[in-house]
Amino acid sequence: MTTENKAVIRVNPNAGNSQMVVNHSMVPQLSAGIIKDPDGLQRVWFAAPAPPAQEDPIVIMETTGINAIQFYPLENDAKAESIKLRTTNVGSGGTPIPEYSLIFAEPQHSYIGILTPSHGTIDRMPVSQSTWLWDVAVTTDTTGKIHTYWATGQTRTTTPVRTENGLYRRSPGAMAWERIEVLRGGQKPFYVIADTTAVWLTATNPNQVIRFDLGTGTARTADLGTAIPQQLTLSPTGELWVASSEGLHEFDARLNTNGSLVRLPNGGGAKGICVAADGKLWYTNPTRKTVGSYSVPPPPYGAPSRLGRTQIVAQGETEAHMKDEVAQPLIAEYVANGRPVPGIPLTCRIDAEGAAFEDGTHERVIITDQRGRVALPTVITGDVQEQAVISVGLGDTEPHAATTLTITPA
Repeated sequence: MTTENKAVIRVNPNAGNSQMVVNHSMVPQLSAGIIKDPDGLQRVWFAAPAPPAQEDPIVIMETTGINAIQFYPLENDAKAESIKLRTTNVGSGGTPIPEYSLIFAEPQHSYIGILTPSHGTIDRMPVSQSTWLWDVAVTTDTTGKIHTYWATGQTRTTTPVRTENGLYRRSPGAMAWERIEVLRGGQKPFYVIADTTAVWLTATNPNQVIRFDLGTGTARTADLGTAIPQQLTLSPTGELWVASSEGLHEFDARLNTNGSLVRLPNGGGAKGICVAADGKLWYTNPTRKTVGSYSVPPPPYGAPSRLGRTQIVAQGETEAHMKDEVAQPLIAEYVANGRPVPGIPLTCRIDAEGAAFEDGTHERVIITDQRGRVALPTVITGDVQEQAVISVGLGDTEPHAATTLTITPA
């Protein structure tokens, strides 16, 4: 996680009080936007608003060694209010090849930015509405090539003044953003997420969670009463969880029920929320300046399991020679309640004597993208003749989807 004092903090998921703090002298003041590397490498991406005399960068920081960093500068007075992952299928002929990009909301200059590290460039999609951009999400068609972008924006009374609250959509092929009428008069939106079926956002005045159905174009709301909603996520069981000033709220993802509230054990409220590799929910508590985790209880005795499942979408080569490089060995998706779920950290493994991922490891945790998918990294086969088992799944809480790579002499 990032803080307001140039520190990046890593928390041990097995011991919440075991934390490593990185105070990087070259990093300006940090924002709240941070994501794990989409390839499962030991690095993070975040935004770092700098003083007015400096260019504000998007930063990639290694989480080992000397914590080396790489800057992608923005405008001098730019801000990046949020960071999300976008995956694009750049393959052809039925062979999917993912290319990762980072998308962010820049309110000062009113654009949604797209940073593709493999190109080293930042594309900008201007937003003409008078709104202070806050958060961004992306939905993608079944080919993985065509994107629809979503953004929330707020009114602002200080310079630069903004006059409009809204949820905005940029459709494929469009150059302009359109406002989607889901808010009440004076209602202010905050965070937004999306999957293949819907877009969800939190809002205040009144405090609500709003679901916009991509199929029907209709909206449904759930009221939170006095609880001020913050970030939200989908769980491995397919439910929607919302952090708020009163704790953690669980909803059916279609908002068909009123939901339930889990209060935090030490009081205070939750702001950030995410899913861990073992299926736990982790949250930040700004009131107490702490982080905590919550294990979602299993269904009642005798009820069917609600756990999701990992399934193979595409498989690369099934046989390779020793010391070969096998790109895209496996693409899998995580499905719960009949739909792929984004933001789920899946554990990718190689059970082999000689074969390993390209960085020499045998295990990586990779977060599912906006289509609920992960692409396993390149495999280096080594110098052992063997049957390498490649698998992916949610930690050890559910059966892994697996395939075998037969490694033969050259």
